Amino acid sequence: MNFPKRHDLACYDGKFDFEGSGFCPQQWEISVRQKYCIIWSVVLSYLKSTNFAIPGQFESRLKQLIGNEVDVELAKDAVKDFNPFFNIHKCFFSETLQDICKIFRKLLEKKRETKERKASQDLPIISSMLHIKILIVDLNEKKLHVVEPEDNSSLNLDRITLIFKEHATEINGKPTSLKRFNFGLDNDLCCKLRKKALEILLESSVIKIKADEEILPMLDRGEKYINFVITLLKKEVDRESSVSSLYESWYVAGKLSDAGFETDPRALDSDGFSAFYYALQSSDDSLVYILYRYAANNCYETASTFRDPNPSIISNFSKLKEILSSDCARSRNFEEFGDRAEATRVTFQDLQTFNEFLTQVSQGIDGIRDKPEKSPLEVAIKQRERILLILEKYDAFYSVGQIDSQPISEEELIENYTKHKTYYNNLDFTVALLFFDNIFLLKGVLKSPREGLYSELESSFLLSAITNKYFTGDNTRNGMKLKDLGFDSDSNHFSIIPLLERLNLREKVRSFCSILKEKWELDEEKDTVRCIPQKEIDGMLSNYLTLKDEFLISRLDHYMKTALETAPEGLKQIFVIERSLQVIGESINIEEANPSSIRHLLRKCFPDETLEVLKKTRNTLSHLKSFQFPLKFDIEVDTNLFTIIQSEIRNIKKVFEKVFDIQRIRLIEFLINRGLESVQRFQEDAGIDMHTLVLSMKNFGVTFRQKRSELEGFLDQTGTDGNCVIVPGITKFWRKLMGFASRAQEDKIRGEVPSKVKSRVAAVQELEQDLDRGIVVDVDRFDNLFLKKKDIGKIKKEYTKYLKEEFAAETGELSKRKEESEARSHRSSKTESEVGPGHQSKRAGLLHKIKNSSNPLNTLDSIFEKNKVSESQLKLLHEEIPFSVESKKILDAIIEISKGPCGDNLANLLNRIEHLYRISVDEQFDIRFLWERVKSPKAKQYLVYKIVQRYFREPSFQAALETLLFDCVGILKNNEDFRYFWLKDSYLFNGIDVRNVLAHGDPLVESIGDILDPKDLPSELVKKMLQLFEDRECIEALCNLWMRVKETKKAPDKDWYKARERVFRCCRWENYSKLLVEKPKDVTDAVLSFLKNVPEPKDKKGRNCNSESSGT
Repeated sequence: MNFPKRHDLACYDGKFDFEGSGFCPQQWEISVRQKYCIIWSVVLSYLKSTNFAIPGQFESRLKQLIGNEVDVELAKDAVKDFNPFFNIHKCFFSETLQDICKIFRKLLEKKRETKERKASQDLPIISSMLHIKILIVDLNEKKLHVVEPEDNSSLNLDRITLIFKEHATEINGKPTSLKRFNFGLDNDLCCKLRKKALEILLESSVIKIKADEEILPMLDRGEKYINFVITLLKKEVDRESSVSSLYESWYVAGKLSDAGFETDPRALDSDGFSAFYYALQSSDDSLVYILYRYAANNCYETASTFRDPNPSIISNFSKLKEILSSDCARSRNFEEFGDRAEATRVTFQDLQTFNEFLTQVSQGIDGIRDKPEKSPLEVAIKQRERILLILEKYDAFYSVGQIDSQPISEEELIENYTKHKTYYNNLDFTVALLFFDNIFLLKGVLKSPREGLYSELESSFLLSAITNKYFTGDNTRNGMKLKDLGFDSDSNHFSIIPLLERLNLREKVRSFCSILKEKWELDEEKDTVRCIPQKEIDGMLSNYLTLKDEFLISRLDHYMKTALETAPEGLKQIFVIERSLQVIGESINIEEANPSSIRHLLRKCFPDETLEVLKKTRNTLSHLKSFQFPLKFDIEVDTNLFTIIQSEIRNIKKVFEKVFDIQRIRLIEFLINRGLESVQRFQEDAGIDMHTLVLSMKNFGVTFRQKRSELEGFLDQTGTDGNCVIVPGITKFWRKLMGFASRAQEDKIRGEVPSKVKSRVAAVQELEQDLDRGIVVDVDRFDNLFLKKKDIGKIKKEYTKYLKEEFAAETGELSKRKEESEARSHRSSKTESEVGPGHQSKRAGLLHKIKNSSNPLNTLDSIFEKNKVSESQLKLLHEEIPFSVESKKILDAIIEISKGPCGDNLANLLNRIEHLYRISVDEQFDIRFLWERVKSPKAKQYLVYKIVQRYFREPSFQAALETLLFDCVGILKNNEDFRYFWLKDSYLFNGIDVRNVLAHGDPLVESIGDILDPKDLPSELVKKMLQLFEDRECIEALCNLWMRVKETKKAPDKDWYKARERVFRCCRWENYSKLLVEKPKDVTDAVLSFLKNVPEPKDKKGRNCNSESSGT
């Protein structure tokens, strides 16, 4: 299906009398699905072209179409809701419209003379059935003709337009001709539909006000062609922010294009200028680069971009060069720009230089791609060539002007950097993308020629990107935060730091290329590797704790905000809150943290009890056992509990704010110190006097340190007493996850303990304390022990004997015996530690027995803490405490969970997959349409793109998806055969554990993802999710088979074989079968035996696999 396309029908047939025939020459082609395309086209065009302002017209048309078979109001709502300019797929999911088409198709079949479906036969029948004229537009022949009903005496016949095209394609590898009908809608109606689509698309966009002022009047006038971007650019006020926001996500620009609005910057207006010409008039130099990136990637019409170029992308660079040159020539070298002419020429020349850089890099990459790679050595050589190409082209285009050819002063260097900063920013960003796209592929095949070589350059690229992010004027959010802390974000001290990091980067690039080329001849055995060494994965940022802390804080802030801003819509909010709890608990984990880590400051915000709960909650969510998943599923429907937890997260975020401020200052202080080192080194190497700059940066660094010390001092003074955050809701959530009794249940059960039991326990505790201090006690006190009488008698005898021996030892009567005993002990092969503490002395052994003896209260504690208890302990508990029936049930349930029963991994997995499907597919008509019809790799790639776009637009969707997918990976971890599932296999960080990234965060992955390629990790997650959707049928069938065997235990029947067919459709079925419930073992064994060994009996009547009709 294609998006709506405008046609001027007069171009196809200049002699056709549109006015006399009653047809409009300006129409939009609306695409329908291939199957029953004539039926869908007739139904939708006939009903959608209704004038709803005329009473009874829709009802009359519906009755003419299908009689009284469908509720009129339902049909009217469905037709009004259909807007192909907003969502072309939605109508095909409407049950009402499906029913109308089905009924009309059956009515048509009754009118046919033959069963064969032919347009030439059906169209005249339809014309007569509905009493309508049908204009047929043949796009192949460029001809128009009208089909009229047999009885055309009426002058007021309704009219519809069908658009026919035929194109060659392949079905099952055989060339064939595909005939297709779509329908047309008049331009006036389409203007109204486009207006509605525009209002929805821009509902929350900053462009909305400008679009309301400029675009909507054009639609009201019925203008045929609207160049959306040029129309906005021509207006002077706030044009930068409006157009920039339009292209922040090319999803919005693409949707506007689908709705018939021109958003391609390459398109020319009536004066012959492109959008680049109007963007160059803006004072915002970055605007023209925003448009350029969109155009350079062919407006994302295909999956290929300049990062993975093909011939189409490469030829597009030549087209862009021509368009830019034409704009320059047509405007007489921008002379008409007046005072801005010179600045515009600089931006224009820089953009042409940038275009030439991408042209050369793309041509080089495409050429390298064609080289053979039959062996690991050839793969390594190709990847080395690609990296060297990128870096050497970067070095060649690194600077503009004469700064490399002659010594320059500090002022000239800064002036050049400021003048061409937009070019430098875009060049550096693009090279960083290309570098990180390829460096991990190189690390996975070529051993580093020198230890730390790869990680050093990676760190340099990342630091350069970070300084641009934090110290450029376009980062308004960071600037506002600095002003809130009392700093001038526009200070020159900030602007120099990205330049210094850039100079460092160039040194590293040249050194890297030189070392990589030193050993040009490679040996396959010595120089190649099969995967990325772990030290290469861990190497980057190992010396930059402050950067790691920055990513930790950003991650923490993001998920807490999402949890607080997500509306209570079904279970999605619950999943978001669970994700937030996981991230909060991880952020305060200091097991392997550096003593200087920001984690320690985060921990200062809470009392110990709260810290413990947050940590336990995170650990439990990250390491759920199979039997705990059903407990989690039950908790997730308790919306009241999660409302309480959400308010507790709000309190947590509030006390974290000071720590966030401290980290912000820490980061800038770190970058300033690095800048100082660079200035001093550059001053020595280049011989340029930078004394003034060094001094001023030092003073500025002192100011930052003072401010940080003030905030840290305030945090120390406040301490946990001032931030007494309690989290009873999170505590309750954790206890339920663990299967603990609730506080109320626990209090009720403990309230049933008789006072005499409590007194005896207290007496035993006092006895332990007295014995521990060496106080002589009355032997009758041992009667309080909860032991059998004979065991108490033995203890009494031991104690009496001990007292006698102690008395004898004190009078010296046993001194000789003691010496002999020591000699025997010396000769013994057993050491004191091997004998154990209970035998080191009589008193210690006696005390050990008493302390380890059971009593009803410590047994009760063990049950509530989910520790295992013996049958004898349970017997003693129930003998001493007469529990109520309700309390016994609660205790039995807790004990059963404590045994850690084997959970149903497949059922757990199925639960998570169903929720994933609901939030990612069912909620979006266009995504559901794509999923149900996706076949080709290209279509699947587009589906991934659509879901990833939503991942970025909706933080709540992102967090919910991560929660559910994390649970899926946790379940699959029970079978090592699924190892491929939790290992990342895309360009960046190939081979890392995705589950660990989700559980702990990864500053390297997240930093590059956030700064360089936000789509990288989300695309990986979405692909894994789609794989689970593909395998869902197999998992369901396995679960059903297991239940059927367990319940019936009969011989296999036809339903069993049908289930087995569904299982075998998945190539991973054996891996999933290993997740079947282990108990009862005979059931699982029977299922596996049936799947692997039992042949399917032959059907006596035979089976025709193609017996089902393709019709509906």
